[in-house]
Amino acid sequence: MAQTTDDTAHADCHGTRKTLSAALLAAGFAAYIAAILGSGDMFADLSAALILSFIAVNLRRATRIVQLFATASVLIAVAGWVGGTIGLAELSVAAGRVSFLTSILVALIFLRLVAQRDPAFAAAGACLANQPPSRRYVSLGVGGNLFGVLLNLGGLGLLIEMTLAGQRRLETTHAVSSAVHDIRERRIVTAIVRGFSTIAFWSPFGIALNTLLLILNDLHWADVAPWGIGFSFGFLALGAVMDVIERRIFPVFPRPVVVPPTPGDALGLWAVLAHLIGLATLVVAGDWLLPLRFQDVLVTIVPIYAVVWALFRFGPSGPTRLKGDFIANSTRYVNEVGVFALAGLIGALLVAMVPQQALDPLLLAVIDTGGPVALVLALAWATLALAMLGLHPIITVVILAEFMARTSLISDLATLLALLTGWTLTVCVAPLATTATYVGAILNRGPVTVSMIWNGAFGVVTFIASSGFLIAGITAGWF
Repeated sequence: MAQTTDDTAHADCHGTRKTLSAALLAAGFAAYIAAILGSGDMFADLSAALILSFIAVNLRRATRIVQLFATASVLIAVAGWVGGTIGLAELSVAAGRVSFLTSILVALIFLRLVAQRDPAFAAAGACLANQPPSRRYVSLGVGGNLFGVLLNLGGLGLLIEMTLAGQRRLETTHAVSSAVHDIRERRIVTAIVRGFSTIAFWSPFGIALNTLLLILNDLHWADVAPWGIGFSFGFLALGAVMDVIERRIFPVFPRPVVVPPTPGDALGLWAVLAHLIGLATLVVAGDWLLPLRFQDVLVTIVPIYAVVWALFRFGPSGPTRLKGDFIANSTRYVNEVGVFALAGLIGALLVAMVPQQALDPLLLAVIDTGGPVALVLALAWATLALAMLGLHPIITVVILAEFMARTSLISDLATLLALLTGWTLTVCVAPLATTATYVGAILNRGPVTVSMIWNGAFGVVTFIASSGFLIAGITAGWF
């Protein structure tokens, strides 16, 4: 009887924490929307305070990296305040970073919650998976990109799980050796992960790109998108060529059984494409018509789209279901919200603490070594190198972008493309990156296996190719 009482009390406490967490996160999002609509910086500061309270409430259950970020942000803020380099103005700027980054995440969370309940996404995954080997790499690479754009990391996991479940069903009727199973699994997963990694380059809903656009505020999404899409196609093409070469040198026997996608599966893929195109069109049109920044249009329109989608898909109960899902999962969001919000906070505080004259000698030394080309390559390589050592790329990208925004040694576009190159390579090959840990947990394999071992050759090829393109772009004056 006592045990039952204890269990009930624990469940009540857990339910209360979920409700409180959802309320703090939703209130922080609403305060940022109020700031967008002209209510002033006070609401952006309030938004940041609510979001940081949400992180604090759930910090004990957060991952180690979030806890480290939280500790670092407090220490930096105290040191800056005591040293006189951080005052109320600098804290307000940092608060703006926190509220902005979290609000983009919350907007995308609403979208993800609706999409995960939509059967069209399962059908789309089946359509992409049930392609012949000659087309599977491209289809899954494109699928990783599409699912990642709309669902972020959740889309990556969803597509991997659906595709591998389909493979397991086939293997129950057409048995294969463990070696063949492992080869198929590796080829499927690497195609999806590589496609997913390229959303950083171009996605109008991407956290990495929008973070950089906020910092390098002379740039607009339309300035970056053509280059980002070109980089994405380059990554996809290189991977496809390497896949063809591997299949020729190391063919799989017996040859995989191909189950053609059903017409319903194809309709699901078209539905996913329609959502992506429709939502992107609304955001771009809103950016054109409304007196708001691109990122603020995104934060405003995406949750409205999610509610309308829920109404259309599930009827009058759709918004209620969306609210229930948001509350039920609210405590889990501390990890993604914590990483990005605290990274923005740390980046803004560090930049305030480091005077420009302390940074100039280092940047000029790099320029003296190899000109603007050396600086661009240093940005890309440093992002990757530090991620290999365990530093989350959001920290590196935010800090480097903040520093580079104060210089005119290279263009903002060159800075952005260099940092996103390092970020994309990190997603593919860094064993300590969030992606490797997440995918490894799904497959019950080590992060080193799904990153460096499976993607090592691809990482080397794309590292050389992307570095060459950055060199060509600077030398020819493209950016």
